[in-house]
Amino acid sequence: MILIPVLLFAAVTAGFVAVANKAVDDAARQSQQSQSQTTPQDTKPTVKYISMKERPSYQETLDYVNGKYTQYSNEALDDLQAFMDKYRIPITDDGGKYVTDFIAVLGKYTSEIKLMGDTIGINAEEMDDLITSYRTDTDTVEGHFLKGEPLAVTVTLTGRDGETYTVDGQNSVELKPLWADLEAKIAAASNSMGSTYAESAQKIVELAGMQVNWDFNAGNQYCTKSSSTNPDMKALEDKETFAYYCPVTPNVIYANPNASGWDTDYAPAAAIRHELAHHAIHMYCGTSHPPIAVQDGIDRTEGVTNSYAIKYLGADRAWTEESARQAAEAQHAQYLMNEYTDKAAEAIHRGECEAVM
Repeated sequence: MILIPVLLFAAVTAGFVAVANKAVDDAARQSQQSQSQTTPQDTKPTVKYISMKERPSYQETLDYVNGKYTQYSNEALDDLQAFMDKYRIPITDDGGKYVTDFIAVLGKYTSEIKLMGDTIGINAEEMDDLITSYRTDTDTVEGHFLKGEPLAVTVTLTGRDGETYTVDGQNSVELKPLWADLEAKIAAASNSMGSTYAESAQKIVELAGMQVNWDFNAGNQYCTKSSSTNPDMKALEDKETFAYYCPVTPNVIYANPNASGWDTDYAPAAAIRHELAHHAIHMYCGTSHPPIAVQDGIDRTEGVTNSYAIKYLGADRAWTEESARQAAEAQHAQYLMNEYTDKAAEAIHRGECEAVM
């Protein structure tokens, strides 16, 4: 559980909008008052005043900066853990604060450039340089974030309720390894890493930066079984399920300790690598059920996952094929592999996840 101040983050982001809107309204009223107080002899000023929002680059820069803020803040608020996985931020309190700091800085930039819109000046070049600086600063802090580096921005922000949040700009994080780099380690991992086959399977999962939850029903609050109208592809019953992957909790594999096979080489050599393949497909495609896994209208996700486990995660082919054969005999033919599932697995590994035309 990350003790990230999500509620504070939401309050701060709401405060950005409120502050920006109020400041723009105040500026507009001041402008109107100034115009109403102008005497006839003042209607021909010797100096030409320029509005910031009238500069050619202003709206484009505002859209760009606000777009970055909206992109990252929506992603984080929608699914914080998935956000941190995507950007390889460690799932820790420090990682959570780093994310909050980054989005808070983007919110600061968005608020400031919105406030600048009604600024009046006389030097167009200086105005253009100031506008450009916001795009540059946004790109710079984003670049730091994507590398886990210190953001190098210090600011204290105040939310709508008056609560403050301080970004000191010196925090950094060590990014988690790229999934592609972890795959090689998993593929090369021994099936005898622990004192038992179950322990070996768990250690292989830990190589992926993930964990095994031995409470088999724990994932039911997040994911439900998929159904199929194909009589040969019925969903597994609980007693038939060795383990399962739930994309809502992508760093966890839920294991059924009562399933047969945990005391055999099947556990580390095939079964657990199949579940890791679900995670791999999720990492490459953003979903564990990509369109390319559908063959002629039939969902072959499980077969594609088996193919992927063999090709890229070191799964034992004999064990995997035997398991798929037994599943098919029990009307679970979705686990069978063929040339299509192999080709789909190869495409996914290349990052090609869309349906084959």
